Amino acid sequence: LMGLGSWPRAEAQVVIDIFGPAIPRFPICVFPFRTEGAEVSAPAQEAQRILNQDLRISGFFEVLDPSKALADPFRQGLEPRDVDFDAVRLLGADIVVGGRMGMEAGSLRWEARLFDQPQRRMLFGKVYKGAPQDVRIMVHRFVDEIVKYYTGAQGIFQTQIAFISNRSGAKELMLMDADGENLRQLTNDKNLVLSPRWSPDGREVAFISYAGANAHLFSVQLEGMRRKVLSARENMNGPAAWSPDGSRLATTLSVHGNPELYLLDRSGNILQRLTQHPGIDVSPSWSPDGRSLAFVSDRAGGPQIFVLEVGSGNARRLTFEGKYNSEPAWSPRGDRIAFSSLVNGAYRICTIRPDGRDLVQLSDGAGSETSPTWSPDGRYLAFSSTRGGGSQIYIMLFNGQNPVQITRGAGEQSLPAWSPWLHEH
Repeated sequence: LMGLGSWPRAEAQVVIDIFGPAIPRFPICVFPFRTEGAEVSAPAQEAQRILNQDLRISGFFEVLDPSKALADPFRQGLEPRDVDFDAVRLLGADIVVGGRMGMEAGSLRWEARLFDQPQRRMLFGKVYKGAPQDVRIMVHRFVDEIVKYYTGAQGIFQTQIAFISNRSGAKELMLMDADGENLRQLTNDKNLVLSPRWSPDGREVAFISYAGANAHLFSVQLEGMRRKVLSARENMNGPAAWSPDGSRLATTLSVHGNPELYLLDRSGNILQRLTQHPGIDVSPSWSPDGRSLAFVSDRAGGPQIFVLEVGSGNARRLTFEGKYNSEPAWSPRGDRIAFSSLVNGAYRICTIRPDGRDLVQLSDGAGSETSPTWSPDGRYLAFSSTRGGGSQIYIMLFNGQNPVQITRGAGEQSLPAWSPWLHEH
């Protein structure tokens, strides 16, 4: 896949405060791409579908239906002087996307342009060239550019989400794009796989598997699918969390009888015991600076979130509201910790500051919401929800706005883990 070039970009106007209290939505319309040859008809339709889906998931745009327009604004061409901006204005769109797709020297060539209707000008254009199956990668890149233009920060559509699915009959480790498509199965243990966790370089995923007699901690390298055992100790081997520098993993072991937090090296050797308490300590999540761990402990009675200073070993209780708080996930920005909380008989996604202030409940509806995981920029949370019946994975903005279901099809999908950045951004 190649990005062949681009037209001069209009000066980016960062008009969305992506962490503000109210996030506006820009009305945008993606018109069918002009095709040069019957062989690109299907890829062009797929590109339009994926582009609309990405824009909806982003939460920054109101996607309008091009069939409601009085005329195709690009019927005369893609140059700004040829675009029928009046048709776009009457549709109610401030932003419009047009393009063309064809074959060139055996490769698919897609040209996409973004226009501003009120200013009647092109904001930027891109040309991509690759195999027909690369269409979704091209579209993800283009949408990330659109998001960057309006927010000043790269979009998240070139990231991936690891998760657990039972669509094969057993709970296995799967991988998908951030839009919920392009699925790939990583394990075939035919038993029970749980708790995926990404390495910070995006090359490896740690997970729990019950393929043996006990739950063991494994990791798999995504390139080559090489798998290794990180911990097959007796009794408990809990979910692991990679340190931000990738040199260590925090996990729960019960090598001395009681489940405690330990640090392992990349080969699974014990480096340090982190907690020594009669309670059960599980579910570690690192702060971005690598100095602290959020974790769950029942040392205060029911499960609550605590924060441990790795250097000193000092732990403090973070959550006091609610009788059952679990699954902490520290934002990559460092400013919030997400977790699931039992509220009126159902689990809800909440966030709280690392100092214990400003507890916010983000979800409230049918079913339960669990397993929050942050996008690498801290703008989004993915989570499991049973609001539609069986468990599926949703994405929402950091403040709870724009929840969108991204998994479909057979089986139940749960325990999402968002990748780090996988490309330059």
